[in-house]
Amino acid sequence: MKIKSLIISLLVLGLVNSLFAQDYSKLDKTVLKEKTDYVENENLVIECSNYLLNSPLDDLKNDLNHVKALLFIMRWMEGTPDYMFDIDDTVGKATKSNPSLLGVYLASMSKYVLENKDKSGDAKEVKYNSFLIFIKYCEDPKNNVRKNKEIKKLIEAKDEGTLREYLNT
Repeated sequence: MKIKSLIISLLVLGLVNSLFAQDYSKLDKTVLKEKTDYVENENLVIECSNYLLNSPLDDLKNDLNHVKALLFIMRWMEGTPDYMFDIDDTVGKATKSNPSLLGVYLASMSKYVLENKDKSGDAKEVKYNSFLIFIKYCEDPKNNVRKNKEIKKLIEAKDEGTLREYLNT
């Protein structure tokens, strides 16, 4: 059993190391069918999420590697049997003027649930913390996010310590 875990870990590590070159062209060939496929690719989802969250918004729209990373995250989110993702009107309002920001939010959600598995079953915690990651991204000037009215309200609520209330969590 330990050898099997070690082999799987080494394979995942090798896959993640190959991604540091930021060639995401093979992500669409990554098999996600069985529950084990989803579990074995969790580190890859985190890597893709970090890649997106550390890239300016313009890259998310225009670069094929970023698009492939986002599509992989979406495939994983859609099929994983271990996590549920609830996307509500607040996300729609925040991303309405710039649909590329939806990818940022999805990356935020995926990152949060995988790095906080013990809290992943609490939809309110997932929403709140995903928005914290999302807001941090939007606030960073290097990401070139034009802040619409909803994003400004989210930032204000975070700054005032009322984000939970604003999100109804």
